[in-house]
Amino acid sequence: MSARVRGTGLMKKLVLILSLAGLLGAGSASAAVFTKSEMDEVSCAALKMQLFYYYLTPDRDKSILNYTLTCKGGKLQLAMPAWLNTAVPDMVNRKVWRDPQEGELSEASVWQTPVSILYEFMELTKKTFPPEQGGAGIQPALLVKEYADIRIRFQMSMDRLYRARTPDFTMFDSMDGRGRTIMAQFSLILDEMESIADAISSTNSQRYAAAVTASAALSEDAFRTLFLPPRVYAPPPQESQTEKVVNTALTILGIILIFLAVQAYFALNDEKTNALMGSYAQKVATFTEAFSRQFISINVKYLVLGPTILLALLGMFTGSILAFLVLSALGFFIGLRTPAFVLNAMKQARGRKIDGQLMDGLILLANCLRSGLDIVQGFEMVSKDLLPPISDEFGLVIKNYQLGMTFEKALGVMEERVASKMLSYMIRAIVLQRQMGGNLTKVFERIVVDIREESKLDEKTKAMTAQQKIQSIVVGIMPWVMVGVMFMFQPDQMISFYGSPLGMGVFIFCAVWIGIGMKVVSSLGKIRV
Repeated sequence: MSARVRGTGLMKKLVLILSLAGLLGAGSASAAVFTKSEMDEVSCAALKMQLFYYYLTPDRDKSILNYTLTCKGGKLQLAMPAWLNTAVPDMVNRKVWRDPQEGELSEASVWQTPVSILYEFMELTKKTFPPEQGGAGIQPALLVKEYADIRIRFQMSMDRLYRARTPDFTMFDSMDGRGRTIMAQFSLILDEMESIADAISSTNSQRYAAAVTASAALSEDAFRTLFLPPRVYAPPPQESQTEKVVNTALTILGIILIFLAVQAYFALNDEKTNALMGSYAQKVATFTEAFSRQFISINVKYLVLGPTILLALLGMFTGSILAFLVLSALGFFIGLRTPAFVLNAMKQARGRKIDGQLMDGLILLANCLRSGLDIVQGFEMVSKDLLPPISDEFGLVIKNYQLGMTFEKALGVMEERVASKMLSYMIRAIVLQRQMGGNLTKVFERIVVDIREESKLDEKTKAMTAQQKIQSIVVGIMPWVMVGVMFMFQPDQMISFYGSPLGMGVFIFCAVWIGIGMKVVSSLGKIRV
């Protein structure tokens, strides 16, 4: 029993000896934790935090007013900022915090607490310096408790800074507005203190040195803020009424000069102008005829000039020559594409209406054929008994036939005019029957069945793809809605931005990619058979 006790005592002594040897080894290795420049940064930050603390003391020593600071191997003459002479007495008299133990605390005292903790933090770090650099050579791992205590007290002082206030004052407004900047720098220092604890626990000396050096640099930045003028937001200068009138007049004059320059260019190039106008007149006549074939009377020139004038007025409203030119060019480009787009949309809409009436028309044609009438007389019955647009189309076929056109040719003209797949099937069936014979009544009945089945399938696919269609609409509309809302609340800023070259580039870029997004999302809802 006594031998076991003696053995246990020897083990304890051995563990103690090894621990002491580890501490001595750690102390000798501490010199490699910091470089010379990092140690100078920490030492300089400690001196500046000490000055910071004394600057906020009303009965400061006179030597503080012009202090020679030995920092980073050199000497720096620091004169206390003049604004502190008038600000510190007010900060001492302004009570912003009530503590159960310390009583009422002034604005200056609330600032001095975190500053003094930072000074203590730097002095604690200097203990890890080697003896030849004025330190004690202590390994950072032995200071875990002290670092944790400093971090907790610094966090509590920061919480007090954020919460201290009077009914008409907060610490953000302290020091003529410099408090907001210093508090942000102190928050970053608190983050670095948490990194120090993680670095010590993971025995990462490089990370520890980097976190301490960053804390020192941020402390020096906070001290430097005292010597900088306060950052006060100043709204942009507003134009006077005279300046607005002059700028508007110059803008209008510039637009007039551009118009005259364009007119002069066309006047000097008569041949190209005449060829261009002739091509334009031919296109207008072509589109006018195409619209008339859809039983629509419309002036194509309005479709071209409408978007051009609208976007040109929008560009003039921005007050920027560049915006006026870009939007006018964009409006002219859209105007040239508008007639084809409108024609195609109306043609598709008319085709869908005829598809909805075609089943009734085929049933009426089949009944006419059963009663002994021929196909031409059946077309006459459809044109008289049904409603437009199918009655107009069938009536036009009869008129062309009566004017001397063959019935097959009149049907072909209707097929070119109407965008309807089922109508094309009916026309081809009629043409084949007139050329080769057959029971046209049975064909019409079969087409009626196909129309019914296709309508059911079409309704099902529309229900399945409704989400994708709605998403494509939202993708295309919501950005413009948001831009409109921003124009409502901040019209001057929005006009100023979108009137600049950068804003115009952003506008064009977004418009292109919004169109691409709509196309991609819309294509996801298409079902290909």
